[in-house]
Amino acid sequence: MDGLRRALVVMFALAVAVGAALLVLPLAIAADPALRRASFAFAGFLVEALAQADLDPAAAREAAELMRFVWTSAVVVCAAPLFIVAAIGEAANVRSPVWHVGATAVGAAAAPWIARAAFGSSRLADASAPELRLALAFFVTGAAAGGVYWLTAGRGRRPPHD
Repeated sequence: MDGLRRALVVMFALAVAVGAALLVLPLAIAADPALRRASFAFAGFLVEALAQADLDPAAAREAAELMRFVWTSAVVVCAAPLFIVAAIGEAANVRSPVWHVGATAVGAAAAPWIARAAFGSSRLADASAPELRLALAFFVTGAAAGGVYWLTAGRGRRPPHD
């Protein structure tokens, strides 16, 4: 019964933490002027592509590809590090806020470099100033998600009975 209750708590905490990350990411991006300009450019392109979708099917495909990219990025930054850190934390019975906040933040910030390695990019070690700003926004997002998860599921959890 404790296992089922714990599984429900973890699933609820993951859902709440992903929701918090999806709220924090746009705020973190909006806090930086360069990232804010880039996001407005993305939004402008998307609106233009959707407006031309009736006239040009290629524009509709471009809009769909952009939305797929944004959705994939959000999942990679907001959900994947959180799920991995939560799974490791649950398996190892780690309840420390340092683990949940820190590891989720580092995992989210490392997402661009992990993606480069996955796709075999030759620019694996290179990073420009805008990429580092984006990594900082991802770090803040991961820290917020990890903190919300820890507050919801990890804080004050009793060790299992022997």
